[in-house]
Amino acid sequence: MSQPDPTPWQAAAACAGLSPSVVFARRERQAAPALRACAACPVPRECEAAVAPAESWFDGVCAGRLWRNGRPVKPRSVRRPKPGAAAPRGPLDARTVAAQLDAVLLPAAGRAGGTA
Repeated sequence: MSQPDPTPWQAAAACAGLSPSVVFARRERQAAPALRACAACPVPRECEAAVAPAESWFDGVCAGRLWRNGRPVKPRSVRRPKPGAAAPRGPLDARTVAAQLDAVLLPAAGRAGGTA
Protein backbone atom coordinates (compact mmCIF):
# COMPACT_ATOMS: atom_id res chain seq x y z
CA MET A 1 0.00 0.00 0.00
CA SER A 2 1.45 3.36 -0.97
CA GLN A 3 1.20 6.51 1.06
CA PRO A 4 -0.73 9.49 -0.32
CA ASP A 5 1.24 12.33 -1.81
CA PRO A 6 2.08 14.98 0.78
CA THR A 7 0.43 18.37 0.62
CA PRO A 8 2.67 21.18 -0.67
CA TRP A 9 3.47 22.42 2.85
CA GLN A 10 4.40 18.90 3.99
CA ALA A 11 6.77 18.50 1.04
CA ALA A 12 8.41 21.82 1.99
CA ALA A 13 8.75 20.90 5.69
CA ALA A 14 12.34 20.70 6.92
CA CYS A 15 11.56 17.45 8.75
CA ALA A 16 10.21 15.70 5.64
CA GLY A 17 13.13 13.27 5.41
CA LEU A 18 13.56 12.58 9.12
CA SER A 19 12.73 9.30 10.79
CA PRO A 20 9.33 9.16 12.52
CA SER A 21 11.16 8.01 15.67
CA VAL A 22 12.87 11.43 15.74
CA VAL A 23 9.80 13.51 14.86
CA PHE A 24 7.58 11.68 17.37
CA ALA A 25 10.21 11.43 20.13
CA ARG A 26 9.05 12.42 23.60
CA ARG A 27 12.46 13.41 24.96
CA GLU A 28 14.53 16.44 23.96
CA ARG A 29 17.71 14.49 23.30
CA GLN A 30 16.05 12.07 20.85
CA ALA A 31 14.05 14.91 19.25
CA ALA A 32 17.08 17.19 18.77
CA PRO A 33 17.44 16.58 15.00
CA ALA A 34 13.77 17.46 14.45
CA LEU A 35 14.03 20.55 16.66
CA ARG A 36 17.06 21.72 14.65
CA ALA A 37 15.15 21.12 11.40
CA CYS A 38 12.20 23.15 12.71
CA ALA A 39 14.47 26.10 13.42
CA ALA A 40 14.99 26.50 9.66
CA CYS A 41 11.57 25.29 8.51
CA PRO A 42 9.57 27.52 6.15
CA VAL A 43 6.15 26.12 7.19
CA PRO A 44 5.82 26.02 11.02
CA ARG A 45 2.38 27.70 11.04
CA GLU A 46 0.95 25.22 8.57
CA CYS A 47 2.43 22.36 10.60
CA GLU A 48 0.91 23.53 13.87
CA ALA A 49 -2.46 24.18 12.25
CA ALA A 50 -2.55 20.71 10.69
CA VAL A 51 -1.28 18.79 13.73
CA ALA A 52 -3.14 20.86 16.35
CA PRO A 53 -0.92 19.46 19.11
CA ALA A 54 -2.93 20.80 22.06
CA GLU A 55 -6.21 19.40 20.74
CA SER A 56 -4.77 16.05 19.66
CA TRP A 57 -2.64 15.38 22.77
CA PHE A 58 0.32 15.19 20.40
CA ASP A 59 3.68 13.72 21.39
CA GLY A 60 6.68 14.82 19.33
CA VAL A 61 8.03 17.85 17.51
CA CYS A 62 5.68 20.31 15.86
CA ALA A 63 6.24 23.93 14.81
CA GLY A 64 9.64 24.18 16.47
CA ARG A 65 8.60 22.84 19.87
CA LEU A 66 8.61 19.51 21.63
CA TRP A 67 5.13 18.49 22.77
CA ARG A 68 4.16 15.88 25.33
CA ASN A 69 0.51 15.01 25.87
CA GLY A 70 -0.48 18.10 23.90
CA ARG A 71 1.55 20.50 26.02
CA PRO A 72 4.77 22.24 24.97
CA VAL A 73 7.84 21.05 26.87
CA LYS A 74 10.22 23.71 28.11
CA PRO A 75 13.67 23.25 26.57
CA ARG A 76 16.30 22.22 29.11
CA SER A 77 18.63 24.99 27.97
CA VAL A 78 16.04 27.61 29.00
CA ARG A 79 15.05 26.14 32.34
CA ARG A 80 15.91 28.33 35.29
CA PRO A 81 17.37 26.96 38.52
CA LYS A 82 15.00 26.75 41.45
CA PRO A 83 15.19 29.67 43.88
CA GLY A 84 17.91 29.07 46.43
CA ALA A 85 19.68 26.50 44.25
CA ALA A 86 23.40 26.97 43.79
CA ALA A 87 24.46 28.24 40.40
CA PRO A 88 26.35 25.69 38.31
CA ARG A 89 30.06 26.26 38.46
CA GLY A 90 32.42 25.86 35.59
CA PRO A 91 36.12 26.53 35.21
CA LEU A 92 37.09 30.14 35.86
CA ASP A 93 39.51 31.96 33.61
CA ALA A 94 42.07 34.51 34.85
CA ARG A 95 39.97 37.53 33.81
CA THR A 96 36.93 36.31 35.71
CA VAL A 97 38.98 35.70 38.86
CA ALA A 98 40.68 39.11 38.57
CA ALA A 99 37.33 40.89 38.12
CA GLN A 100 35.86 39.10 41.13
CA LEU A 101 38.89 39.98 43.27
CA ASP A 102 38.78 43.62 42.16
CA ALA A 103 35.11 43.82 43.04
CA VAL A 104 35.81 42.54 46.54
CA LEU A 105 39.19 44.09 47.33
CA LEU A 106 39.08 47.56 45.74
CA PRO A 107 36.01 48.86 47.60
CA ALA A 108 37.46 47.50 50.86
CA ALA A 109 40.77 49.30 50.24
CA GLY A 110 38.90 52.60 49.65
CA ARG A 111 37.02 52.28 52.92
CA ALA A 112 40.20 51.56 54.87
CA GLY A 113 41.81 54.75 53.62
CA GLY A 114 44.41 52.92 51.51
CA THR A 115 45.24 53.61 47.91
CA ALA A 116 45.09 51.14 45.09
